[in-house]
Amino acid sequence: MPRRIAVVDMGSNTLKFSITEVDDAGGEWVIHAHAETVRLGAGVAVSGSIDPERFDRALAALRDYEAIARSFDVDACVGVATAALRMARNGADLLDRIGGTTGWTVHVVSGQEEAQLAFEGLVRSLPEQGNSLLVDIGGGSTELIQVADRKLIASESIDVGSGTLADRCFTSDPPGLSAVHDALRMAKEELSGSTVMPNSEAARVVFSGGNGQFLKSFAEWPAIAIPFTPDRFHDVLPAIASRASHDLARYLDIAQERARMLPAGAAIAMAVIERTRPVKIEAAPSGIRGGLVARWIASHP
Repeated sequence: MPRRIAVVDMGSNTLKFSITEVDDAGGEWVIHAHAETVRLGAGVAVSGSIDPERFDRALAALRDYEAIARSFDVDACVGVATAALRMARNGADLLDRIGGTTGWTVHVVSGQEEAQLAFEGLVRSLPEQGNSLLVDIGGGSTELIQVADRKLIASESIDVGSGTLADRCFTSDPPGLSAVHDALRMAKEELSGSTVMPNSEAARVVFSGGNGQFLKSFAEWPAIAIPFTPDRFHDVLPAIASRASHDLARYLDIAQERARMLPAGAAIAMAVIERTRPVKIEAAPSGIRGGLVARWIASHP
């Protein structure tokens, strides 16, 4: 009999929700998905706490997600919280409220576990042979996962994300090329100590999650038309630096607040490309929710 699992990824920018149906043969289908830009991580690096208004928005979104999940008759509602709750002084308070007022079971994961989940969710989409670097650019951190022949070789979490970088560098909308270059410089500084990113030519860099997918869609926008390739990605920076967030939001069909941070995601992606010099770059969905589903299935045979 098919089973249904509801999962949520409470990122620093976005609360991502999906319901996956799993049949007896192990086949999986995402039958519902939604994302809400809550920005739990906004200002946390400065204040040390999640803003109360965003606290309440997160709880409201989780209650809505739970109601949808129950309407699909799910077997479980499980989730993880990432960088924002790792950093925030009141992160434990939010977890207590989630446990006390919703049916969600949510726990905070370390950067290493976040990278492991991303790998577990994406591994089946990777080639059986060859080297890849998975780069999950989140709102508050960036996970780097080195993969060879579908095996995880090494991973690490770097404390730089599109949300924190945008908050530090952008003072206008559009941000302008000077601000995006500032973000690029900061991203390169944060990534300079990475032990995972190879210093020699990498076969493939896969940018997973919203930043990767939105950047690829932006590059392919007919009004932009920049090939999504390593040798042309530098052209994405001036193009995205000059686009107002409302234009990006309308074209990409995302929240304007989410669109405002995308140029910072481009800066992080450019820093990775400059460091690794890959032959090919790709975009892929976030693997965290897929990893959560895989773990739930493994623990409920």
